[in-house]
Amino acid sequence: MKSLLIVLFVAVSSLTTFGQETSTMNGTYEGYIDGVYVFTDGEGYSTEFTNVVDEVTSKYDLKSQKLVGKQFSITFTVDSELDEDDEEIQVSTITGLLMPI
Repeated sequence: MKSLLIVLFVAVSSLTTFGQETSTMNGTYEGYIDGVYVFTDGEGYSTEFTNVVDEVTSKYDLKSQKLVGKQFSITFTVDSELDEDDEEIQVSTITGLLMPI
């Protein structure tokens, strides 16, 4: 019985990792502000991203000011995590970034 529970746990964990949904948005880069990467869409709504994958940071130096004001197509994921007060928070991670020519 114990091994069945372990197999089910591993199977469910694998599905949630591989089944993670990605989203895409277009936005203007506002900068790295207070530890988050901020982009604004065409309607003026700001989106904050907490994390960026290494593939993106090796291509774009988002902590420098030279990319502020540039347009990007952003691919990202949103995960739920517990903060230090055990409250659920949304953590957005940039998984792909493309600057249109």
